[in-house]
Amino acid sequence: MSKNIRWTQEAEESFAHIICHLEEKWSENQVKKFIKIVNNALKQIAEFPYMYEASVYNPKVRKGFIAKQCSLFYEINEDTIVLLFFWDNRRKPIRNFQKQNK
Repeated sequence: MSKNIRWTQEAEESFAHIICHLEEKWSENQVKKFIKIVNNALKQIAEFPYMYEASVYNPKVRKGFIAKQCSLFYEINEDTIVLLFFWDNRRKPIRNFQKQNK
């Protein structure tokens, strides 16, 4: 059974930031294609929430490699997937975040 997806404010803001950056570099069609990839990944996560690996620092948090450009960090609750934030993969690793949220 598919779980509901809930976006946190940080997830909304981080996704918007990535989209803004891509709009500066890519064509409109490429950005639309990227958004479609993200939407398809979210549908898969809703159906198969454990498909991505758990964080070694916090097993409740999972990291999904969505595209070359970004990863998604999310948490699985009883009937909801909570999107925590999107990560621009070109940035430095986020070990500090993962350690903080043990």
